[in-house]
Amino acid sequence: MSTWKADDGSEIYFESFGSKDKSKPALILLPGLLGAIRTQWRNFVQPLNNEFRILLIDLRGHGKSTNEAENLRPEKMVEDIFGLLDDLKINQFHLMGYSLGGYLGLLMAYQEPIRVKSLIAHATKFYWTEEAIQRMNSQLDPDIMAEKVPTYADLLVQDHGARQWRFLVRQAAEMIHDMKANGLTEAMAQNIQVPTLVSVGEKDELVNIVEAQRLSSILPKGELIVLPGVRHPFQTLRFMPLLPMAQHFFINS
Repeated sequence: MSTWKADDGSEIYFESFGSKDKSKPALILLPGLLGAIRTQWRNFVQPLNNEFRILLIDLRGHGKSTNEAENLRPEKMVEDIFGLLDDLKINQFHLMGYSLGGYLGLLMAYQEPIRVKSLIAHATKFYWTEEAIQRMNSQLDPDIMAEKVPTYADLLVQDHGARQWRFLVRQAAEMIHDMKANGLTEAMAQNIQVPTLVSVGEKDELVNIVEAQRLSSILPKGELIVLPGVRHPFQTLRFMPLLPMAQHFFINS
């Protein structure tokens, strides 16, 4: 359990497992927007730890990581992750990301494809229409969350703190607003030469199967897996069949 300090003073919290065994390939696990490693990916560590050196990272402004910047931007999060990996002397790695974590994985594969050996992007929203942005932003209001979904609001309090979670939700809404104008494009995705498994739940409310299939088809080395009965929330994700698929995909990439 450690922190790494970015140039702007932000502290990025991470946890590593099996880091002393340099013979194992490195595997980075990234949570989603408004998520934290306290509640996401932790249950995958034990079954993957025999084969990989695992690194879990709280994204900037999330969980136990801080954000000294005025806003929240994917590019800055990617800069954080690469900076941390440089400090840990991890030159190449596999990556598995949920939702925003998968999007950051795609951005990392676009920026430094030599370093990303393979990528699994689960429940990752790539196509941001104005309608999708408006629908999601209407939900990213801390006051509405506290009133209408108090159980989720309580989870955010536990993940990010009683004061920080409201600020984080507002920053997240601002970031989503800019995704269509400033995010990855299909033309950029077509240049990502990293083996990528696009994973989506059959009942995902944010990313439908058609979107996921379209993304996997434009990626030069893209594949698709549809997980039966799985919705968008991370807690609906089951080991089967994602875990054996992930192990096979990483080992053979």
